Amino acid sequence: MIITFAVLISVFIFFTTVRTLRNRSWSLIWSSFGYEDYFKMMAKLKNKGISCKVETPYRGISTRSDRYKDNTQYDIYVKKGMEQEAIAALQQNH
Repeated sequence: MIITFAVLISVFIFFTTVRTLRNRSWSLIWSSFGYEDYFKMMAKLKNKGISCKVETPYRGISTRSDRYKDNTQYDIYVKKGMEQEAIAALQQNH
């Protein structure tokens, strides 16, 4: 039992460390909820030629009560140093 618990804690620490190191050079600039907002924001960034990456945090069991409403969270990251340009692109009304 103790060995299993120790292995689980070790795996958790390993994955947390890897995720932290992988995201060190990226900054979170926007969290969208639902695919419509996500695609609008991604189109604005792509039109300005800003490279980005997206993560969808694990929410566990789906909590959607309305099957036609998407509440998925999309976290949009850009390279450090590009934050101001990316935020300016997201604030445009086109």
